[in-house]
Amino acid sequence: MGPATATLKVNGKEVGQGRIERSVPAMHTASETFDMGADLGSPVSLDYFDRAPFRFNGKIEKIQIRYTDEKEEDSK
Repeated sequence: MGPATATLKVNGKEVGQGRIERSVPAMHTASETFDMGADLGSPVSLDYFDRAPFRFNGKIEKIQIRYTDEKEEDSK
């Protein structure tokens, strides 16, 4: 699937944006999100629905995201 535009927000403020040429098709539901510090998307089971948004109460020191293309991974 793709292309798509990804927007990175910190505390609701946009801090970055980029284009994703290809993505994994049909691996996530439309309601799923990529969250740090809280899971704002759908729970793994309806048994946990009333406990959302599953906030992390610790301190996140660092987040590292590495996006690679298939060719780079295949050469390893």
